[in-house]
Amino acid sequence: MGFNKAWADTASVLIASVAKLSIDETRENPWARYDLGQAVAHLSIQAQHDGLHTHQMGGFDGAAIAAAFNLTEDQTVVTVTALGVLGNADDLTAELREREVAPRSCKPLTELLLVND
Repeated sequence: MGFNKAWADTASVLIASVAKLSIDETRENPWARYDLGQAVAHLSIQAQHDGLHTHQMGGFDGAAIAAAFNLTEDQTVVTVTALGVLGNADDLTAELREREVAPRSCKPLTELLLVND
């Protein structure tokens, strides 16, 4: 959690994405996490279109978030997303600044796709 806290404190908004794991008292929602993932993905794309940036985080205290928002047992925090404009890289710690300004590269599709010949 410390890594995210070092920079997430300055985000315009932190969004806790919560999946509701049941449809009602008798039926589970097996697609809850998938549906939530789609919602977060589309939020990220729309934010980029609007000139904003997102960063999804897995390092957070889900129990504290659940308590703060009085979540029920069938609601679970899946991710937290920082949303806002990019800050100045010079304001980051040396370690974070190095990561922020480092060249980016993408894995080739052959490493990402599973093809059954």
